[in-house]
Amino acid sequence: MWHATAGPSVAASTLTGPVTADVLVIGGGFNGISAALRLAQNGADAVLLEAGEIGEGASGRNAGMVNPGQFLGPAEIRAVLGAGHAETFLAELGGAPALVGELIEAHGIACHADFRPVIRAAHDSASAKLLERQCDDWQALGQPVEMARDDDLAALTGSTRWAAAMLDRRGFTIQPLAFVRGLAWAAQEAGARLYQESRVTGLARDGAAWCATTASGHEVRAGKVILSTNAYTGALHPAFSDPLVTSGAFGVASRPLPDAARERILPQGHSLYDTHRIPLFFRFDPDRRLMVGSLGFLSDGARAPQAWAQRVIDRLWPGLPPLDWSHVWQGTLGLTSHGMPRLISPEEGLIGTVGCNGRGIAPNCYFGRMLADIALGRDCPMPLPVETGAPYPARALRRDAMDAAMRLYRNTFLLN
Repeated sequence: MWHATAGPSVAASTLTGPVTADVLVIGGGFNGISAALRLAQNGADAVLLEAGEIGEGASGRNAGMVNPGQFLGPAEIRAVLGAGHAETFLAELGGAPALVGELIEAHGIACHADFRPVIRAAHDSASAKLLERQCDDWQALGQPVEMARDDDLAALTGSTRWAAAMLDRRGFTIQPLAFVRGLAWAAQEAGARLYQESRVTGLARDGAAWCATTASGHEVRAGKVILSTNAYTGALHPAFSDPLVTSGAFGVASRPLPDAARERILPQGHSLYDTHRIPLFFRFDPDRRLMVGSLGFLSDGARAPQAWAQRVIDRLWPGLPPLDWSHVWQGTLGLTSHGMPRLISPEEGLIGTVGCNGRGIAPNCYFGRMLADIALGRDCPMPLPVETGAPYPARALRRDAMDAAMRLYRNTFLLN
């Protein structure tokens, strides 16, 4: 659906010959484009290679919710990172949505930004207590979050199915493909050279430089490389793929809703995701199309995703006529064992972050800028420890088991 409503893509050609650069960025999503923009703005000769079209991966297939940090709350983040990195992470990533807003304003990106707060809804009483603890922790850090319950919650959501919710005033929604395309235009205007349909199939150190080879046999030589491929890294470099289990994420969108349905579902126009282990998300676009989605790969069957989406709506907003579902899409995301991103530099001059864990827009815009600063030799806050790469045990087995568990969990929600 995002392709149907996004603006024009950036005018980027395919790499057709050898080039050199100060810094090579591999991957044309939020992370890579943000890095290329930052590099070019600071005078570096930056080249970016994207395997498909700019924004073709997760950056053009997500829910478009600009949220801070990760799904974990401050206490959980401190437990994973330790006091030093955790406080930097909470301060820097807590403000990452504001960075996205600044990029939109600075570059005049038309991406349907809607700054109404994002709702995180608790699906049961235990999750409500978790949200209350997280809300208290965020408020102690001065962050603009608050709890909603009972009549206030029903007025926000149009449903009585949730036990409580946290309203996060840092979050907002965008048209994600339009945003990443707008960033790409800005990066080009700043001087970055962007190439799409230029899949990198080989990456190796060659003396003092790195050499990347594309599927068509062309080479880019650069002093430093930023790897921004995340869940789409594949066999390019095991230090960046081994820490991840890849899983699916999907969305189903309706045609513009009639008044009766629009006035029932999220009547005040907020977006929402919930606390299920396999979370659900809901949001509207400016044309009143409802988007529903979750994690995992789609089931077989031409109408299976639409039927699933309709059952979810029937469960949460009963009594509405069936909606007309028009678009279905899916993509791949990267999950880490501890639910946090990883900052990886296995060799000198090669660096990247992996593991969005379902939180990609704001964190990746922040991390792309951070990676560029590191490549430029600039001092910058370090919200994550630098690792050489940590394998995820039994990765293939875990991926298959996780996908099966996600399908089971989604179906269980509809039965309980």
